[in-house]
Amino acid sequence: MFLITAFFFQACGSQKEKSPISTTQDISKDNIPIKTNKEISPGPTTTLPLRHFPVTDSTSFDDFEKSGIPDTGFLKRINFDPRRKDANNFRLNYQLPFSDSFTSVVISYQCGENELFTTLVTINKDNKIIDKLEIAYDEVAESAFGKTSKIEKDKIVVTSSNWMSEPPMFETETYILTNDGKFKKE
Repeated sequence: MFLITAFFFQACGSQKEKSPISTTQDISKDNIPIKTNKEISPGPTTTLPLRHFPVTDSTSFDDFEKSGIPDTGFLKRINFDPRRKDANNFRLNYQLPFSDSFTSVVISYQCGENELFTTLVTINKDNKIIDKLEIAYDEVAESAFGKTSKIEKDKIVVTSSNWMSEPPMFETETYILTNDGKFKKE
C-alpha cells in the first residue's frame, strides 16, 4: 500500500515536464516508467489531424488557440527556426497528404502580442526540414495586413492583403510542391 501511495503522490507532484520523450523517474529502489508527455512520432501522423485537399488556411487570432496542439518538443527535434526573436506560443495545426516520401505539417506561432504566422513545413523521414512556406498571417496592431492560402494537391495559392491603401491591395503568389518536398514559385 505504501508503494502505491508513494507512486500516486510522486506522479501527481511532478507537474514540470522536461522533455517530450517518455522518462523514468526513481521513486524507490525500483524504476517505474512513467509517460510524462505524448511524443509526436517522426511523421506526426498519430496525433495531428490529417486534412484533405482543398484546404483554405486563414489562421487568425480569433481561432489560433482553438486549433492544433501546443508544441512539446517536436519543433526543436526538427530544428525549426522561425527567424524571429520574439516567436512564441507554437502550435502544430494539422498535416497534409502531399506525399508518402515526406511529411507536411502546418505550424502557427505568435510574434509579440500583435502578429501571428502560419507556416507549411515539409520534413523528411530523418526529421530534417526540407523546405517551409509562410501560408497565413494575421496582425492586430493596425489590422491592415494579412495572408491566406488555398492549398490543393498540385498548387498552393497565397494571397497577401494590404488594407492601408485605398483601394486595398491584394497580391497572389502561386507555388507548387516538387516531388522532393521543395516549394517552387510559379
